[in-house]
Amino acid sequence: MRSVDASLLLGSLAGGAGAAAAEAFIRNEGPVWISHLVLAETVRVLEAGYGRTRDQIAQALEMVLDNRDLVLEEPSVPRAALEGYKAGLDFEDALTLEAARRAGHLPLASLRPDWRGVPGVVHPGA
Repeated sequence: MRSVDASLLLGSLAGGAGAAAAEAFIRNEGPVWISHLVLAETVRVLEAGYGRTRDQIAQALEMVLDNRDLVLEEPSVPRAALEGYKAGLDFEDALTLEAARRAGHLPLASLRPDWRGVPGVVHPGA
């Protein structure tokens, strides 16, 4: 199985100049493996570089998760992270929390005030 980076995944999701090549690679070489890091980078670029809304990105993530040609690293982690993202967490944060949960390493310690009240997170010194 081959793996892909965020540029190829972005090409297949966002279109543009590389869309045809990205889609052809996935179709001809798939299934392809996608790491959590690639997925997180893809979301960040869709937000910052492409200006996609949270709803548009959630829909794109659902398409990735449900695509049989795309095999995700521990797919239950990004699937759970998607729910955190829909609830208002940044995707990278939700992915970090769910990876810690899956590994059995909760609570997750954070100094971020916006994480107060998030299940599984503790705030040292608070």
